[in-house]
Amino acid sequence: MRKFDIRVPCSSANIGPGFDVVGLALSIFLQLQVSINPASTAAVSQNCEVIYEGEGADEVPLEPDANLITRTALYVLKCHDICTFPKGTTVKIINPIPLGRGLGSSGAAVVAGVVLGNACGQLGLSKDRMLDFCLMIERHPDNVTAAMIGGFVGSYLRELDPKDMERKEIPLAEVLPAPAGGVDTGLKPPVPPLGIGHYIRYGWAPEIKAIAIIPDFEVPTATARGALPKEYSSKDLVNYSFQPLPI
Repeated sequence: MRKFDIRVPCSSANIGPGFDVVGLALSIFLQLQVSINPASTAAVSQNCEVIYEGEGADEVPLEPDANLITRTALYVLKCHDICTFPKGTTVKIINPIPLGRGLGSSGAAVVAGVVLGNACGQLGLSKDRMLDFCLMIERHPDNVTAAMIGGFVGSYLRELDPKDMERKEIPLAEVLPAPAGGVDTGLKPPVPPLGIGHYIRYGWAPEIKAIAIIPDFEVPTATARGALPKEYSSKDLVNYSFQPLPI
């Protein structure tokens, strides 16, 4: 019998000029309470029972191959030739992060799923290697890097060969083009290349606190990005009010 907890922070990204680059972990945590009982005789899909409470409880799927967290964990396991969760796995998800409100809920779910797969399979992956798996699923590195690494970080993503992304077993997050992943062809899914994401941690003064203003409606990431202009003028990007200091 094994039991362990996983906690992943929410995050804010696209900070200032750091669009798709700069992210900040915040102190609201997605939590997984995991137990693995090999003596269990329960007949459940993928050997995994999913229990969910918190934000989005009425809409989040509980099937292990449909829920983003457990689907991500299955992808990590299958990349290591493990076809399913260990027998008798129960994952209780406790989520206080509002969905679709700009606090990186999908990024936290992806990170939690990768950490879950690593722990269930006892794979011993480093944080940097787990980040590679996150970035195969969530192709904007700012939120997932902040959630995985913690603190105030800048990150960027190396472009992948289209062949790396064409297989459907990769459980794509919502910002990625359709179709979503999760289709099991019976073949080993594509393993992420090494070092597809790079990051640097910045200092953060403890005196600076973050206040999140959360709307009472959801704005899907793809919809929010669609409202942005495709081009910006130099006037929008450059501060012309700069004045040289007198000598």
